[in-house]
Amino acid sequence: MVATGLSAIVFAAILSAYLFLGRNLTRLVNTQEQGVASRRALQRFTQDLSAAIQIATTPTPSTSQVAFTKPAKSATATSDTVTYAYSSGAGTLTRTEVVVDPAATPSTATATTTLLSHVTAFTLNYYDAAGNSVTPTSLFVKSVEFTFTSATGSATSGTLASYQMVSPRVLVRNKLALQ
Repeated sequence: MVATGLSAIVFAAILSAYLFLGRNLTRLVNTQEQGVASRRALQRFTQDLSAAIQIATTPTPSTSQVAFTKPAKSATATSDTVTYAYSSGAGTLTRTEVVVDPAATPSTATATTTLLSHVTAFTLNYYDAAGNSVTPTSLFVKSVEFTFTSATGSATSGTLASYQMVSPRVLVRNKLALQ
């Protein structure tokens, strides 16, 4: 009877250790996946915005969306517009690229990619050429940064991993600095 009692205590300790390790490994995997997706989204955003000619639409803080025009990819294309949009309902950050090429069939090609999922908060910040924070109007924006928070896993099971990222300020390099 003593041996059974001690065995039960030992097995309970081993089981709780495995559960603890399992939860921690799941949180670690969730955090790592969020970090990888965040770095990919940041790289894509930086490449697109650095090549931008102009902010295509006047961004507004409430929409959590920015659209800009890039140089056309082909000689016959007339425009290449990229839009980054956050959907609070879906918890996603998407990238939509629209290429207008009259020589191609069809003349307009649209590609939408979900860059981040499980996003709980997203903010775009705009700066002028002097580095001062400005309200978003396409005339004065020289650089953009974004911040977001994402969370994956379950709080009840102890696997919830929260991740927060603040991007560096990305310059609109092809835009005139004196605008």
